[in-house]
Amino acid sequence: MGISLERRTLICLTLAFAAGAGALALSLYDTRDHLRRTTVAIQAREIAEGFTMQSDPASLPRTYAGGELSYTLYSPSGEVLWFSDDLKRPRRLRPHPDQVPQRPFSWPLHSGEVVNVPTRLSDGATLMVAKRDLLERQAIGVLLQAKLLQSLAMLIPIGLLALGLIYWMMRWTLRPVQEAARFAQGISPQHVQPIPTTGLPREIRPLADAVNMAVDNLAQALANEKRLVADAAHELRTPLTVLDLRLQKARAEAAPDWPSIDADLSTLRQITGQLLLLARQDQHTGIGEGTSTAASTHLSRTVREAAAALLPLFEAQGRELRVHIADAVHCQGEASLLRTAIGNVLENALHHGRGPVSLILAASTEAIRLTVEDQGAGVPGALQDSMFMRFQKGSQGSRGAGLGLAITRQILRNAGGDARFVSSSGCAVELSFRAPA
Repeated sequence: MGISLERRTLICLTLAFAAGAGALALSLYDTRDHLRRTTVAIQAREIAEGFTMQSDPASLPRTYAGGELSYTLYSPSGEVLWFSDDLKRPRRLRPHPDQVPQRPFSWPLHSGEVVNVPTRLSDGATLMVAKRDLLERQAIGVLLQAKLLQSLAMLIPIGLLALGLIYWMMRWTLRPVQEAARFAQGISPQHVQPIPTTGLPREIRPLADAVNMAVDNLAQALANEKRLVADAAHELRTPLTVLDLRLQKARAEAAPDWPSIDADLSTLRQITGQLLLLARQDQHTGIGEGTSTAASTHLSRTVREAAAALLPLFEAQGRELRVHIADAVHCQGEASLLRTAIGNVLENALHHGRGPVSLILAASTEAIRLTVEDQGAGVPGALQDSMFMRFQKGSQGSRGAGLGLAITRQILRNAGGDARFVSSSGCAVELSFRAPA
């Protein structure tokens, strides 16, 4: 199991706190040497008060405040004028603090046992005063040690308080996330609700929104399946009952009515096939673009193929099929599914309409539309949209299961289009398609 977000954040903040404490410790690393130099510099100014290049070197003290002193005198031009007889060579000339540019970052100082500081004389010369500052070093060390112990004594409770505050903040920040997780555990097929996003951190809210969208899609898919099962059970009950009665009658008769039994089986196969197709289309609804949306189809060819497949039926009933198709029209969708959708509308016009049937495909930069029109009475405006619902028929005694238009609309909507009735002197259904990307 991976480390929790709470623990990860707590570790990161703890490391950041430790890094800050380490940076503070590094900044205090050479404090002792800075204090030693400052102390000796003050003493050097007092020692060199009134001293010039012409003064007698013997007038300078050999000890001061318990520490041994040595000197090196430099001219204004930087030449060595003399140095103490206790030195084997002159001390190195160091620039005066006023001449050193201030930098935000510098290397730590390491003065060793002897501190060598410059003092500018009144005549422009520089007297380097070196002191073995044993007493100052000991006093500063004791002071810093006491301050360090005092700082540690304060740092420990402050650090524990900071860790407690960080932990409390993490618990407070993640409490809405934990509540959302507990809420998500209660989601079930019988209890589908979106996760509340009120109070969630801004960084977590997109994840919750995505989960809610997925939950809505799954809930819609589950509702579609439940509705499909219920509709299928309702619609198949009558054909199955009729077929059962025919089979019982066939057992008692010497010459069974096989044509009627074959017709009942054909009806069952048709309804089952349409239900399966409708179920596959429902899987793409609200979940994302399916294969029908991703493909690109030569619509002109598909319309001709659908019309050619049904032309023998039109000829058998003495009905005329007029085709006006624009060439080289492409649309978004899968060819086989679009062919099924167009064929369903043509079958409706053939079985429920009258007179010649016109099939008109027009395309422009704004839209791609296919109109199927016959000379029938049409559908009243108040009922036009309901005719695309499942198992909806204009007449309950008419042939078919009332699934053709529902399948057509679902296929087209999954492909980015739609289906609807339009105003006409007869009955007209308009299929719209989306241009390919």
